[in-house]
Amino acid sequence: MTKILIIEDEIKLRETVSELLSLSGYEVYEANDGLEGLEKVNQTNPDLIICDVMMTKLDGYGFMEQLKKTKYSDIPVLFLTAKTEVSDLERGIALGAKAYVLKPFSFQELKLIIEHHLQYK
Repeated sequence: MTKILIIEDEIKLRETVSELLSLSGYEVYEANDGLEGLEKVNQTNPDLIICDVMMTKLDGYGFMEQLKKTKYSDIPVLFLTAKTEVSDLERGIALGAKAYVLKPFSFQELKLIIEHHLQYK
């Protein structure tokens, strides 16, 4: 079963996306921030990571910087964010994010992006 890790500090959003992905047939793991996300990556070795950008403790950019230093650096990461500045998008892509999904988003949009990146992993 395909494993997806969701790193998101908005509890309701994280739980909703997690439930919808579970119902779509994915094995889903959750983390509240980048630090917990790094631990979950080591524990679960997910096939894809969905990561918020703005979080406490360790934000999405910091998470990506740390992930790049590990044996898990090839796992595709999709950023979820409300940050709409082009410079934010450029920074995320430069760090290796495969997609930048702007909040609010539809689940169908997210699912299509996930399927695309899993297909070409």
